[in-house]
Amino acid sequence: MNKTFLRQMAAWSVISMLTLAIASKSSAQSPTEVTVITSGGENVQGELVSIDDRGVSLDRGNEVVSLAAEELSQLRFDPTVLPQLPMKVQLSGGSLLSITGVVWTDQTVTVTPARQSPIELPVEELRWVRFRTGNTSTDPTWLGWVEEARRADRLAVRRNEKSLDSIDGTVIGISRESVRFEMRGNEINAPVAKLEGVLLSTQNKKTPSTPIQITDTSGSVWAAESIRFASGENDIEIQLPGSIRHDIPLNQILMLQYAGGILPLSEAEIASASFGTQSSGSTRSALSSDMEQWFSPETEEGTIRVNAPGQITFRVPEGYQKLIIAARRGNEVNQFMAVRLEVLLDGSIQWTGVLQDRQSLGLELPLANARQLSLKATPLPKPDDPKSTTNTTSANTSLGDISGTLGGTVEWFSGRLLK
Repeated sequence: MNKTFLRQMAAWSVISMLTLAIASKSSAQSPTEVTVITSGGENVQGELVSIDDRGVSLDRGNEVVSLAAEELSQLRFDPTVLPQLPMKVQLSGGSLLSITGVVWTDQTVTVTPARQSPIELPVEELRWVRFRTGNTSTDPTWLGWVEEARRADRLAVRRNEKSLDSIDGTVIGISRESVRFEMRGNEINAPVAKLEGVLLSTQNKKTPSTPIQITDTSGSVWAAESIRFASGENDIEIQLPGSIRHDIPLNQILMLQYAGGILPLSEAEIASASFGTQSSGSTRSALSSDMEQWFSPETEEGTIRVNAPGQITFRVPEGYQKLIIAARRGNEVNQFMAVRLEVLLDGSIQWTGVLQDRQSLGLELPLANARQLSLKATPLPKPDDPKSTTNTTSANTSLGDISGTLGGTVEWFSGRLLK
């Protein structure tokens, strides 16, 4: 073997080693700077070293500090937020994901989160799929259906850009083009292009308590039982309810929120509650204090009941950023008068809707640092009703005379504040 050949082989070996070193260096995870907000409100910044069930470790340059899990409120990262995709899916464990596709075959559902690897789930872990972006006309109906209990599965059909129809039955499969649906023993293939979404039965399903929420750059919010990350790795491993594991690239993590990020609205402090209008000649002036107490808003087993006309105001604790809630008629209401619903933040109207029948309406509303949140219900008299010319009632009016101005009971349910 000549010397020239040996020199060529040695040169190729050096080049190969340099190539591997460069590739290894380029694929290594660059340091990730995070801001940790403790449960006491302290901000701690540093390079992320590890995360596990015990807590978080940060490299602060001159020392590595460890914070116990019970001390943690949030971990904030600083990635680039990416455009959200129109298709969403919610899992029974509470995760709300932005996805590129969902396929249901036999008893397995394959969900592909935006910009991440697919996940295989048992059918029981799927709560709903929304195929398209909502709007101000369709959102109240869709969100109302999401929050209410259902014994059967439901196809939500977008009749037009302003209204939705529903068909109840049993979902038996989902492909990229259609949903296989059984109704009264007949199987149909409903084109995805004509559907708003699919809502699965909520019977015997309860959302488990998950101590950690992970928000990624595509808008997905993962509800995790535990997470794990070690220095030098490129992904954070999360465990969802049902022993489902998934890896999220570290550069797609926007925020980690620890326990305490959700507050049921019915558990928030009540600032005030009233029945009747607030003008000087109001309905409330016609009622005795006992009757006013009887009709005043109340909270019971997580449901907030407001008799129309009426209003209840809650104090919003610091740090909460979003309200999710739905409203419906009380079960005892059997004669329907249209009721106008309003949600107010610090006294300013931020959302309105009208209950015409037993259909639920729902909403999601940013809180924008508001300190008070009000839920208001006001009956809307029929146009041909002679009482519709005024919204006030004389102080001398009897209870029998004011019955036409009452709108019955409105139940605000599934209300919660999110950080």
